[in-house]
Amino acid sequence: MSSDALSKQFKALCDEWGAAIANHDHDWFERHFTDDFLGTAQPWPTLNVDKQKMIELDKAIETMEVEWLHVTARKFGDVVLTSGVVRYIKEVFKKGTTIGEGMPTGDELSSLVNGRMALYINGWRHNGTHWQIFDHHMVSVIDRLDE
Repeated sequence: MSSDALSKQFKALCDEWGAAIANHDHDWFERHFTDDFLGTAQPWPTLNVDKQKMIELDKAIETMEVEWLHVTARKFGDVVLTSGVVRYIKEVFKKGTTIGEGMPTGDELSSLVNGRMALYINGWRHNGTHWQIFDHHMVSVIDRLDE
């Protein structure tokens, strides 16, 4: 598969993830997050979530309007590494959403990204049926794309 085709395939997966959050399709998370899932986000070095916490966090989002602007995928053996930029048009968490002690609240997460873009790096593995994400890292919030 060409790198362009692989990138298109993984952009579609990222678009599906955003749609699953927006449409409250919780089964998507179960299919596409590995049991050893790890999620982190800058600028919060203490933000560290496993599969269950990530699913709870995604379920706590009441409104999700995002647009994946760019996704690049590259295969390394059995792993696909993606980098991508998503524009957060509107993200709203249920009132009072917390992630855990020492971590940001849902409101703090949304206030950082709404109206801005975020750069993500993700690791994916295929389980024989679905591509599953095992590493998910928000690297930075950005205000412009330099191309």
